[in-house]
Amino acid sequence: MRTKTIITWDLGATKCTAGLIEYQPSTHALACKKHVTVKLADTSSLENLISKLEQGLDTAMRDANAICIGAAGHYDGKYLLHTNAYPYPMHFANTAKLQKWPPFAVIHDYASIVCSTFTSYMEQPRNIKRLNSCAMKPQGRRVALGVGTGLGLKDGVLFANGDFWLGHNEAGHIGITTPPSADRQHLERHEQIMRFLQQITPAHANPALTFEKILTGKGTANLYQFFYPGTSDITPEETGKKMREGKTPELMDAFAWYLGLFVGTVQLTFMPEGGVWITGGVVINHLDVFERPDFFAGVYASPAYLMQREEYPLGVLQNHEHALIGSGYYAARRLLSN
Repeated sequence: MRTKTIITWDLGATKCTAGLIEYQPSTHALACKKHVTVKLADTSSLENLISKLEQGLDTAMRDANAICIGAAGHYDGKYLLHTNAYPYPMHFANTAKLQKWPPFAVIHDYASIVCSTFTSYMEQPRNIKRLNSCAMKPQGRRVALGVGTGLGLKDGVLFANGDFWLGHNEAGHIGITTPPSADRQHLERHEQIMRFLQQITPAHANPALTFEKILTGKGTANLYQFFYPGTSDITPEETGKKMREGKTPELMDAFAWYLGLFVGTVQLTFMPEGGVWITGGVVINHLDVFERPDFFAGVYASPAYLMQREEYPLGVLQNHEHALIGSGYYAARRLLSN
């Protein structure tokens, strides 16, 4: 059977990466042959973005056999909508019709990540940082969660015939509660941070303290202000730079603990025999966070069913192509007639 060409997108709030995926129907093999990244700030419209992606891939959208767009936000069948609006309308349905696209789909950005765990991508050691040695149960529920501009999560199940099921959830907005079994040192730090964040939250703003508000974006800058007073004007980008330079050990310990607390919460929520797989720009840029004792202290702060949870795989997807490969898998199974 002839090789098929799939164009996949990983569309976020600030940039878009597109990949040229080759799919071999006889073996179900997927390979990313080329990819390009474009900042949304450097484009003026969806059409302009498409043009730049096509130039980078040296392939027109209409010439592919299928297109799959993994995107932050909600697609209503016509437009892609986002809480923090995109810089211009994302009117995919109309654009696809006018430009004579092949079959296409717009899916949740972390649906792409879950789908990547259904592929041989997971068998390549360079793509995975294993945090334990547990084997994945092929048909077990698995969860992909990511820390980047926002906090993303999606669960899924792979069927024996290669088809799959994807869940519907939005776990990033879970409120941060007092963990049931934190030691005194971590509990006191947690309570101090919560009080600080409540104090600096403007009265007119949403006062809810969620995992997304502490692990992503402005949240890391707020943590920096807590540990290093007198820096109220620091940006998330400046905070990230200091974190990478190793200048924020106290912040990194707290960040590791809250990330572990979130992972433990996700384990309890989904009991995923197929594992929890962590990714996202913040995580990939700070892999050393998993070497800190505070990470597993956060996981173990919710000890219920711990013996069972310790049998679930836990790892980090550390290669940037997983979203593109995952969207390729989705397209191969749902958009192409093999």
